[in-house]
Amino acid sequence: MAGLRKLALVAVTALASTSVHAQMADLIYTNAKVVTVNAKNEIAQAVAVSGDKVMAVGTSAAIGKLAGPSTKVIDLDGKTLVPGFYDNHIHLSQPLIPWKYNSMLREITPWLRDIVTIPAMLEAVKAQTAKTPKGGWIIGEVSREDWPNSNLPTAADFDRVAPDHKVIIIRGPHTILVNTNTLKAANVTPDMHPKGGEIVRDASGAPTGKVTESARRIIWDVVPKELQRGASPPEQTMANWNTMLRQLVSLGITSANVAAIRPDDFPMLETVYTKYGDDLPRLVTQFRVWPGTDKFEDMEESVRVSIAEIEAIDPKSVFKHPKLKMGALKMNIDGGMSAPVFWSTKGYENRPDFIGEQLVPDSNFYRTAKRAAELGWQIGVHTMGDGAAIMITNEMGRILDGLPKGDHRFYLHHFSVKPPVATLDKMVKYNISVASQPGFLLSLGSYADEALETEREETQNPVASLRRHGIRVSFGSDAGPYGPMAGIYAAVTRKSWNGTVKGLKEEGVSVAEALRMHTMDAAYLTFDDTKVGSIEPGKAADFAVLSADLLTVDPERLQDIVVERTVIGGREVFNRAVESAGL
Repeated sequence: MAGLRKLALVAVTALASTSVHAQMADLIYTNAKVVTVNAKNEIAQAVAVSGDKVMAVGTSAAIGKLAGPSTKVIDLDGKTLVPGFYDNHIHLSQPLIPWKYNSMLREITPWLRDIVTIPAMLEAVKAQTAKTPKGGWIIGEVSREDWPNSNLPTAADFDRVAPDHKVIIIRGPHTILVNTNTLKAANVTPDMHPKGGEIVRDASGAPTGKVTESARRIIWDVVPKELQRGASPPEQTMANWNTMLRQLVSLGITSANVAAIRPDDFPMLETVYTKYGDDLPRLVTQFRVWPGTDKFEDMEESVRVSIAEIEAIDPKSVFKHPKLKMGALKMNIDGGMSAPVFWSTKGYENRPDFIGEQLVPDSNFYRTAKRAAELGWQIGVHTMGDGAAIMITNEMGRILDGLPKGDHRFYLHHFSVKPPVATLDKMVKYNISVASQPGFLLSLGSYADEALETEREETQNPVASLRRHGIRVSFGSDAGPYGPMAGIYAAVTRKSWNGTVKGLKEEGVSVAEALRMHTMDAAYLTFDDTKVGSIEPGKAADFAVLSADLLTVDPERLQDIVVERTVIGGREVFNRAVESAGL
């Protein structure tokens, strides 16, 4: 993929027909640096909006001629205006909290917030025992970023402070920490070795209290439903989603791909948008199925149930709200980075006899995805490790060979461990793209350090080399962390969690390239590139006004840039000055 041209200040010609000139703009942003992200990467000075669409883009003088008596004209005083950011991977969750990288993470249990040492965690758990009946459950969640694997409490630690309770501490989406009472309640035996996950054991074979991936199902199966993660009344869930989505808008995110939701979520999301949709980003939602070990013991049953669920849903009729639409089918093929349990082709550096976990067997993926493709579904799946990337690319190729689809836009989420050239070649052949989250360098870099040898660690979360190979890459967050500026900073500087630089020459990209991947390329992923992703006549008037020029600022200061205004469909849905003033 050829590099982008150097951006230059040019005048983008405003629409020239007399019929257009006779029509006056409803809204004009002028005296700005308008980064269009169009095919020529042109820079303009002003943009005119009619209704919810971009009417014209050009110089301040040219666009000024489209102002009528009722036109609202906003002078941006030289500020930078970019297309609204598109996040290729979010999850609907609790309201977000600030994080050290000028962005946000998901909610942490209040009584565990700001706790980053084992003694402090144990004291917090002990305090909860006084509030919880004997034999009851103490369940909380901590940030995965603040809890490296070298600093995790054990079952024995929890036993000392909560001998009469069952303890579960959630550490990110792939790991839970439990005490002995919890293991007993789940009937964990010495010879229990679940597929697709691990009950981690010490040298003597005794459980340490760390449980990963599919093995967590054994624990959650004995927890009362009302106490499980995410359990809350529908009204509270919808309020949380609304708050979180509004927070994304404050980060300049005007479109996002939700990866993923389930049928019970569909009506709740429709209700949220019916009530609050004017102020929320455009959403594409992936439909999650589980044709593997993460929800089932019987692998044939996992496929049968998944296919039945797919056949029961018409993706075109799920949502009525114009800002909502169904996207790709989602499944998790391997484990995550933070455990870490991603599926590797090589033994982990710190565990040479361990290659991670494959959650969905090859045949299960093929049968499930093939049926989905026959019904017209796009496929976009979690592949963290190179083992997963190789398998899925091969199976997607089989599906496409047998069922040719012209513009299928199949894609792989994450792609954190770079596979061999043969797989990259096959991805180009079948036009399989990558939905990358460059912020993982900041939030998950310590886990990559412990699992990957130096060569593969340098190319973790590859971007530039994939683009050179001809693979389209888009950007998003997956809460690692939320916020486009954090992801752009990581992609440009290749700075990791501890300030070290990872393979900058091999994988680093320019700010202009990173911006395109967080706008136009993310829109392409969901078939929305003709509607959003750039500032061009006829496209949705979705913009973000930035506090500094991201194209010229010192890359080390990219994370200092904040969004001052967010515009969706020509409507200003966030204004930092107004919010700060409490108006």
